[in-house]
Amino acid sequence: MDSSISILRLFSVLAVFMALVISLFARQVGAAAAQGAADAAAIAVTDLVPPNWDCAEASLPADATATAARVAVDRAAQIASVQPTAVEVRADGTCSVIVSVRVSSHGWLGSGGALGVACRRPPSAEGAALRAPVAPPC
Repeated sequence: MDSSISILRLFSVLAVFMALVISLFARQVGAAAAQGAADAAAIAVTDLVPPNWDCAEASLPADATATAARVAVDRAAQIASVQPTAVEVRADGTCSVIVSVRVSSHGWLGSGGALGVACRRPPSAEGAALRAPVAPPC
């Protein structure tokens, strides 16, 4: 009888440990997926920006948020336990496009949220003329 209870105790400790490990793994996968989706969405939005963009948020293309959302969903759909919940596109005075993607990841011990933020500048007109689209870091 004592050996049965010992085995049951050991199994329950191992089950709790495995649940913790899998939930932590799911949160890390969610954070990585959020960052990857934000990076892909920022690239897609900067590809939409015209070369003569005046760096104002109001003059971003009308479908910038829709494009960012579509790219974020496509990127996050590659992982079954991660679902994007919010996408935001902004621009600042340094001609940077900032995309934030919030995702929810589901593990054995519930769900967790993660936020990925990416900043990207469109290639300059000089770089595009030289066929060297080098985007400076934000």
